[in-house]
Parts: sequence; structure tokens; C-alpha cells
Amino acid sequence: MTKLSIREILRAANHDFINQLQLIKMNLDLDRIDDAKKIIENYCNQYKSFSNLNKLNWPKTVEWIQTFPYRFPSIEFLLKSNVTMTPKVKKDEETVEYLEKTIQRVYPHLDPYTEQQLLMEVEANEEIVKITFDLHGKWDVEPFHSEILDNHVGMSVEKESFDHWKYVLTIKE
Repeated sequence: MTKLSIREILRAANHDFINQLQLIKMNLDLDRIDDAKKIIENYCNQYKSFSNLNKLNWPKTVEWIQTFPYRFPSIEFLLKSNVTMTPKVKKDEETVEYLEKTIQRVYPHLDPYTEQQLLMEVEANEEIVKITFDLHGKWDVEPFHSEILDNHVGMSVEKESFDHWKYVLTIKE
């Protein structure tokens, strides 16, 4: 896994924050109040999702997701998180391994002239964890498939092409 130092992560986070503030200021200067409000709302929703993700209590998976935008800057990252309870099942390392191998497979093959976007949806309760990986863009490599899955981890592919790759990891006891 590509590791960033705390200094590098904070530097990138501060840079993103300043960019968002400048965008808000620009919209206010142009009397585009609704646009400024929309930026604030989107920013708040993204950070609420990051905060909710901590309930998962899978430190490696949470770190992987929260540092994704800084480790893979060519992909716009969106997160939706609905973790209602900490799950009993513990498949933290296996989950990170699968997610990392997925991205490492496609990242070097992204088309630099195409917008790339990853929507990750994390849903969890005491019994089950579902992670939806939904990547849109353009690349020239076949999707990654792994043998790490066991009878506690299922993977269903919903879409698999060179411009849309969607699968759901389902982890349960």
C-alpha cells in the first residue's frame, strides 16, 4: 500500500481546504450565494461520511478510505457511509488488501484525458458489512479478481468494462 507521512496527508488536506474556501469566496464575490451554499453542503456531507466511517472500527480500512484522495489524486473520490453499529465480523486486513489490489491494478492504466471517479458506499451493522466500489472513467486493463475471498467474504460484480467497474464486497459472520 502506498504510504504517506502524516505531514504529507496534513499538507494535502490543508491544500484541499484552502481550495474549497477560495471557491466559496469566489462564488460569494460573484453573488452566487446558492453555489457557495452547495459547496459548503457537499463538503460537510463528505466529512460527515468520513466521521460515520469511524464506527466501523476497522482501522486499516478506515485509513485506506480516508487517505485515498491523497494517494490516488487522479481519481475523484466520493464516499457514502451508513455505519449504524460496529460489526462483529473482523476482516479489516483482507478488505484493505482487496481494495488496494483493485486500485493498484487499474491506476497505472487510467486514461489521463478522461475524468475518473470512484464512489464508495459503506454500509454496516452488527451482522454485516457491505462495501460498494463503483469506478467510472477509462482504462485499458482487465479488472482485478482475487483468491483472498473466503466463506465470510463475498464479492458480486455488477458491472465490468473498460469505463465502469462496480462490485460489492459483502462481509459477514
